Amino acid sequence: MDIYQVDAFANQLFQGNPAAVIPLTEWLPDPLLQRIAAENNLSETAYFTPEKDGYLIRWFTPTVEVDLCGHATLAAGHVLFNHLGYSGDRVTFYTLHAGELEVLRGDSPGRLTLNFPDNLPEPVDPAPLSVIFEGLHLPSGPIAKGPYDYFIVLDSQKALEALTPDFKRLSAAPGRGIVVTAPGDARDIDFVSRCFYPQSGIDEDPVTGSAHTMLIPWWASRLGKNRLSAIQLSARRGYLDCELRHGRVYISGNAHTFLKGNIFMPTPAAATPPASTMPPITIRDTQQLIDDWIRTTGVRYFSELTNMAILTEEVGEVARLMSRLYGDQSFKDSDKDKQLSDELADVLWVLCCIANQTGIDLTTAIEKNLEKKNIRDAQRHKANKKLK
Repeated sequence: MDIYQVDAFANQLFQGNPAAVIPLTEWLPDPLLQRIAAENNLSETAYFTPEKDGYLIRWFTPTVEVDLCGHATLAAGHVLFNHLGYSGDRVTFYTLHAGELEVLRGDSPGRLTLNFPDNLPEPVDPAPLSVIFEGLHLPSGPIAKGPYDYFIVLDSQKALEALTPDFKRLSAAPGRGIVVTAPGDARDIDFVSRCFYPQSGIDEDPVTGSAHTMLIPWWASRLGKNRLSAIQLSARRGYLDCELRHGRVYISGNAHTFLKGNIFMPTPAAATPPASTMPPITIRDTQQLIDDWIRTTGVRYFSELTNMAILTEEVGEVARLMSRLYGDQSFKDSDKDKQLSDELADVLWVLCCIANQTGIDLTTAIEKNLEKKNIRDAQRHKANKKLK
């Protein structure tokens, strides 16, 4: 299986945002796609397969699949144009959640343009979002939201460069991430930005094409111009030329191939073993998997008190099912399709949510609890005649 690593929105190697690109002829199982992305440990791994007159593309961070990614789409177009013999001037990418996207061949070697949707952010109430301002060490103020990310505007590039986020605190924020922007200091740079995604396993993204679907229409409206130049102020720097046109954003930049290699995969049967032979999931793994799900699909945690009420409800469901399976009560029609395993899993899920919210590592807690029981109950149960 071929793999390419491409620096996207980079004027030269070691700038911009590196993305892994893996062309496929057919889809691998989703857990395997995620494991490969985790192994790559880049902000995004893009996979694509032939679809209609173009390609179906999907993107994975090391921890989750995302709905839209700009730099990895630019990298995928670069691979098609420069390594896979694609002869057209534009390639269409179909997506699961973001509609049709295009990558257009540029007028110079390595130059490409994304054709993406326009996602102007809308103002939202800052009151419930104190975690974002606390994580950025900023006073509460105006904030907006696009389809995926929150959006904050600062007064100056200097203020943006000075941000030192608390990523652990930011990881508790709802949404996919936080985009912070400011006017550029240089005469030829209209705006600058930084993008933080600890919820998705990336503290600060080097260059974020999808964030510019918000940035471009917002700055175009503020500055009264449809052609803009931008820099993303990560350590690697990203350089983007932008245009707002007919409800679409066009984002241009250069891409450079860093490496081409091969992934040596086991046979399909070995790559997707049945559930009984899958590596065991530890309690700590379970807490992390639930936390990842809550912060992406689940948006945010319910309050601790709400989760306590839900836990009580789920334990009640287990009790009701136990009384029918092992007690004297008969099944009602509404209970016949319920599984004890599923009900117990619901209990464990909510219990892990409460542990995550209160900062408890259940693995450590169980180890300490077992140590306590070994000391306290070393002889007590052996001496209990009722247990013999």
